[in-house]
Order: sequence, then structure tokens, then C-alpha cells
Amino acid sequence: MTGTDEWLLAVSEPGIGQFALRARERLGLLCDAGSRIGTTLDVTRTAEELAQVAVPRFADYVAVDLADCVLRGDEPGSMDAGLRRVAFAGVGEGAALYQRGTLIYPLPSTPQGRSLATEQSVLGSVLFTTYGWPAQDPEHGRRICEQGIHSLITVPMRARSVTLGVVSLYRATGKDAFEEDDLDLAEELVGRAAVCVDNARHYTREHAISAELERVTASLQQALDRQRCFTTDASHELRTPLAGLRVKLEEAQLHPDETNLADLVKHSLRDVERLQAIISDLLMLARIGAAPPAALEPVDLALLAEAGTARRTGDPHPARLDLTVGMTADAVPEQIHRVLDNLLDNAQRHAARDVVVTVRRAGGIAELSVADDGAGVPPAEREYIFQRFARLDTARSRDRGGTGLGLAVARDIARAHHGTLHVEDASSSGGARFVLRLPLSTRTA
Repeated sequence: MTGTDEWLLAVSEPGIGQFALRARERLGLLCDAGSRIGTTLDVTRTAEELAQVAVPRFADYVAVDLADCVLRGDEPGSMDAGLRRVAFAGVGEGAALYQRGTLIYPLPSTPQGRSLATEQSVLGSVLFTTYGWPAQDPEHGRRICEQGIHSLITVPMRARSVTLGVVSLYRATGKDAFEEDDLDLAEELVGRAAVCVDNARHYTREHAISAELERVTASLQQALDRQRCFTTDASHELRTPLAGLRVKLEEAQLHPDETNLADLVKHSLRDVERLQAIISDLLMLARIGAAPPAALEPVDLALLAEAGTARRTGDPHPARLDLTVGMTADAVPEQIHRVLDNLLDNAQRHAARDVVVTVRRAGGIAELSVADDGAGVPPAEREYIFQRFARLDTARSRDRGGTGLGLAVARDIARAHHGTLHVEDASSSGGARFVLRLPLSTRTA
């Protein structure tokens, strides 16, 4: 020091600067975690954000394994059902580690198993000798070590004192092994993510409940609409045959000597049968779509068509069959039988000589059709005939028999089974072909 000049010499331990730099890096990582983890209310996306934040600044590979119930939004319980790998990130391909979507059952001897059992983090500085880690899958473990992965920290993901899953952080060649002071940072990262995952789980649950309430509300509204439609149709269509029956009976009461009893009984029974048929169809319309999923079962349309035509007696035109076995749809058997009967009734009323029932595959669809060689249906009327109590001025008029509800019932059943029902020309020479299409079953009959 000379004159008024002053110098300051700072002397410190060589590691102080390195420690400060490391602390700054960790603080920056935590700040990034605060802004990048939990940007959505999606459980899987939140887990992915945790993995992406930690790689490569803190770990070379990160895997997040959660219970399936957490993914569904349910409260987590026992881990005996296994953990689903919902997120994975790494500096390389990471082919040796279990990939996203894998269901894993951690052994109690593994770091993951110990973390779940003790609710504590586990440090494995030398991976292959850490507890019973290789016992989970010896060959798999050998390939992981050959890839250069040498160090591991497992942290239970916990929120509200409940374990949601476990996070595994790995280091490979090029990074130092994890040390004791790395545990605090790993736990801080996972702890922040756990709160976000739990919030997302709650949202998933509430969203599922809301969706179910909407579904139930829509179902109730449909039931109410069916009830209103039933009331309207019943009051409209039952009035005419009831009025006719009443007039006949009142005339017989007023003029018993002029009444032919046999003729009265015959006509009255015919009116009663028509009333019964209308009521039966209206009740079927009211029930369609109300069947629970458990009522669905694999139905082979070819076998159904064979049985359905065999039990019919007295048809003026016995149906010819062209069936491909194995065309199976998930359906309520009774309702599909009803569709077939309605289409056969319609075909028998209008056929000149021939009725053909066909079952075949059309792409990913099972197709059942009933064709006749009658007058056919004009293109302009092909939607109208599916309306309730529709009347045509052609040969398919309701005065040829039927309730006027058969085709409406058949189409509603098709729609309730996520299928379609339409009419087309049976051939170039005319006739009508009614085609029912249903999705092929994904189950085995």
C-alpha cells in the first residue's frame, strides 16, 4: 500500500466458488421447475414436465411411475396392482430402461420398492450393487449398466401424506454419481411435482364425475323425451281403433237382434289385436336405448337370421338365406331379433314371390339385409317410411297390414346399437332391400 491507494486481498477455500456456482444452478433449476411443472391439469402431462425439467441438468434419465388409479383420478391405495410408467425422458434413446406405458411391479428389495414401503428416498451411488436392484430383472439390469447408467435416486411421489407413485432419477457416464446432498434437490423437485399431479388427479376425478352427471342427465332427458313421445303417439294412434271398437259394441248393444255375433267378435278381436300390436311397438320404442351395457353380448347375425327365419310359420314367401357365419356384433339379442322380424314382416307383405335374407361383412361392419321383389320404395319416400305411423300412397301403405311402427322401431334399435338402417333398390328390376349395419364386435362370442 502506497500513499492513499488501498488494496483488498480476499483469501478463501478453493471449493467456495464451485459451491456457489452449484447452488446457483440448483436454484435456477428449482425456479424453472416452478414455472414449467403443472402448466396443465393433466396427470400424464405434469409427470412429463417433471422429467423434462430434470433432464439433462440434474439427471440423464428420469422415469415417473404412478398407480393406474391416479391416472383415472381415483384416490391412490395399495401399490400391489403395480405402477404405470407414465413419463420418461433421457439424454439418449434409453432403450434399456422400461419405456412409457410399461406396467411395473417393483420388488421390495429394489430402491423403488424400498421407497414405496418406507416412504423415504433411496440413494444408489453404485447402481448394480444397490440393495436388490438387479433382482427385478437381472438381464434387463445388466443391459442398463452396459449402457453406462451407474447411479440412481428414487423418491416417493407423495401429496397430502398419500403416495401417488415413485420417481427414478438416473445418471450415466459423463456425470458424477449422485451424492447425499443431491437427495434434497431430488425431493424438492418431486415434492413440487407431486402437488401438481395431485391437483391434476382431483381435476380428472371431478371432470369424470361431471361427465358422468352430464351422461346421466342426457339419459334422463332421452327417457323423458321417449315418455312424451310415447304419450303423444299413444293418444294419437290408439284413439281411432278404440273409437271404432266402441261404435261396434254400442251398435250391438242398441240392436242386439240385428247383430251378427260371430261377425262382431271377429272384427272386435281384429281391433284388439291391432291395439295390442301398437301398444307393444310403442313400449319397445320407449325401451330402446335404455338397456345397460351389461345387457350387450356378442351376437352372430348369421345364426340369429337362421334361427329367426326358422321359427316363422305361415309366411307366404319362405325366405332364402345367404349367410356368412362369424359376423358378430355387440347387441341386445332380443332387440336385433325384433329388427329382423319387423323387416321380414315388411318384406312378406310386399313381396311378389321372393324374400332373401343376407348376412355379410362390409369392411369393419356386420351387415344384415332383407330384400323382396315387390314394388320397391321411391327414392323420395325412403326416409319418410321410417317415421312413426308413416303412410304411403304406394303398395307399401299401412292398409296392407302392420302398425305403422315397425320400421321406426327397427331404425331406433339400429341407432341405439351405433348402427344404421336404410332402404335401397333390391335389384335393377325393382324391389326393396332393407340394410342393417352394425359395428363388428371386439369381443369373442
